[in-house]
Amino acid sequence: MNAERLMTALLLVCGLIFLVVVIPAQVEEVDYGRIGPGTLPRAIAIIVVLAAGIQLLCSRERVLIVPLVVLRSFVFVSLIVVSVYLMSLVGFEYIAPLLALGVMLLIGERRWYWLVSGCLIIPISSWLIVEQALNRVLP
Repeated sequence: MNAERLMTALLLVCGLIFLVVVIPAQVEEVDYGRIGPGTLPRAIAIIVVLAAGIQLLCSRERVLIVPLVVLRSFVFVSLIVVSVYLMSLVGFEYIAPLLALGVMLLIGERRWYWLVSGCLIIPISSWLIVEQALNRVLP
């Protein structure tokens, strides 16, 4: 078994654990609203399980590891972890625009009008959808 198959199998198992154990235990069911709180997490977990199953069946024999890609992935994951921690301290309203800016810079976006609109539109629309439409509290 090569590393790709091992990681894909691990992803498949984690997706199943989320689908069967974590989501039912951590998501409360409510009787109001158009979409239940567990709908999106369940859909994403199903997509992850299906994609991992397909990847497991269609796996290549050799995987090329590019150090620059690994470094960028590490920086991206670090940005997400630090942002989530800071959101718990400071709040979503202040950290989400910085997170959006960091993600856009990491993917190579350099046009100022996209950077400014992405920093403002994405966090504001997320806040409107979650807090106003779904009546949920953001950190």
